[in-house]
Amino acid sequence: MPIVYSEDKAIFESVVTIQEVDDLHEWLLAHPKGSIDLAACEHLHTAALQTLSSAGRTILAWPDVEELKRWIEPLLTTQENK
Repeated sequence: MPIVYSEDKAIFESVVTIQEVDDLHEWLLAHPKGSIDLAACEHLHTAALQTLSSAGRTILAWPDVEELKRWIEPLLTTQENK
């Protein structure tokens, strides 16, 4: 499973495809204080990126893949993530 959910955070692992977006959206709605861990994420579909961007959540860890981090960090950085 590319995203592992708990009550307080969603942990993204490996490749997150468009198939995960509906579950991600539902989790974000059900857990308004939930945060995001992207450390193990290797690829993020743009639909998942848009979903995260609109949610404005705290990012606990950025991707270990430097190219992915450089691409998404400016799009997901909020006042809490600075």
